[in-house]
Amino acid sequence: MEIVEFEDRYSDGVIEIWNKSCENEMPYKPFTKESFQQTFLANPEFDYKGTFVALENDKVIGFANGIFPRKLMPGESAENAPGYVTFVIVDQQFRGKGIGAQLLSRVEKFFMDSGKHFAAILFFNPISLSWYIPGTDGHDHPCSPGVDLGSEAFPFFIRHGYFLTTAENSMHLDLTNYEIPQKTAKKIESLKKDGITFEYYDSKKHTGLDEFFDHLGNEYWRKDINDNMKRENPRPVIIACDKGKVCGFTGPVDKEESGRGWFAGIGVDPAYEGKGIGTVLFTLLMKNFKEIGVKFSSLYTGIENPARKIYLRTGFQVVKQWGIMRKELQ
Repeated sequence: MEIVEFEDRYSDGVIEIWNKSCENEMPYKPFTKESFQQTFLANPEFDYKGTFVALENDKVIGFANGIFPRKLMPGESAENAPGYVTFVIVDQQFRGKGIGAQLLSRVEKFFMDSGKHFAAILFFNPISLSWYIPGTDGHDHPCSPGVDLGSEAFPFFIRHGYFLTTAENSMHLDLTNYEIPQKTAKKIESLKKDGITFEYYDSKKHTGLDEFFDHLGNEYWRKDINDNMKRENPRPVIIACDKGKVCGFTGPVDKEESGRGWFAGIGVDPAYEGKGIGTVLFTLLMKNFKEIGVKFSSLYTGIENPARKIYLRTGFQVVKQWGIMRKELQ
């Protein structure tokens, strides 16, 4: 057995062991040649130096990938930004021989050689792995927020020095028969009397969007919404506004090919929390989803996130738990 850097000629072998595991132990979507190419090789952040295969007589029996974005977010530096472990997989017939550990070690060395001080497994990874939501008719989610806590991967990473930083819940709602609850409709009218209305964002009409994201302290949401506004045909963003000033948002409102509703996030200015604005925003998001033909919505959220209560009140159910993990590198 030997471990070497990935080359394109190994793609078929990687796809074979991946798809075999998808049949009986992983919720992830199987790969085609095209989807593997798009997910990994065509990703602008993909690096062959951080991608490895384990070979037995030139046959692929294992695969691992590590990655990190070259473009840093505000507040990040090459030293404090992590290297992301995307996946470590070994053919079921060859497990228990330390092959996974060797693959992971090569990924970690790639990180250290690149100046990284820690490795992480979480949703900021530039590579997204789609998976099927259990108990549904093919409903999917486009990315995983961490390690599946019910899989063999979780104890594997624990054994190799990774620790759980937080747990995330994946949640799902079928929108076939969705209607705005009467209680929420009354809340909308009550807030309107206090000067708080719910509208689509219009830069010519509304103010304070950047200040709002300053208050939230979430640069990823700021980037998602600003990128959306630069589109030729921006997707609608639902906001709560106090006499024209933004104090809450959700969206953009979009539909994926699978019929899933997509949105970047939901947030309420801390000064306006406790008024029910978040619940109203999320309810309106589901209403807008249904109106554009969305079949279902899925999301993930920290088990301690207060927004989790909003999702549960809206009818979402927990379908899977994930772990965000981290390891300090020497």
